Amino acid sequence: MIKLIFVLLISQLVMATSAQDVKNKAGETVDTAVEFTKEQKQAFTKEMEDNISNIKKEIADLKGIQSKKMEDLKAKQANLEQDLSKLKKSSGNAWGQLKNGMTKAWSEIKTSYQSAKDEFKK
Repeated sequence: MIKLIFVLLISQLVMATSAQDVKNKAGETVDTAVEFTKEQKQAFTKEMEDNISNIKKEIADLKGIQSKKMEDLKAKQANLEQDLSKLKKSSGNAWGQLKNGMTKAWSEIKTSYQSAKDEFKK
């Protein structure tokens, strides 16, 4: 009987240590995931800031164009800047949704810019 109690006590200690180890490892994993997500957000934010800065310069180079395409392009640029502001303030899953929207918006603004630039060349 004493052996059985001893075995039960030892197994409880092992389980407690194992459970604590699991808890610690899980906490470390969550911390690592959070840090990785923050780094992804920072990198994407920097990329979008650079993209917006570059497109502003390119739009300024087309300053002689007065057309519907240029108006649309400037509106898309303004919307992208607003989205970037929201992205900077976002956290958790919200930033992932904003990232998807901004990626699509960036693709559209590049297409609009090329269209306006082609119009200018005519």
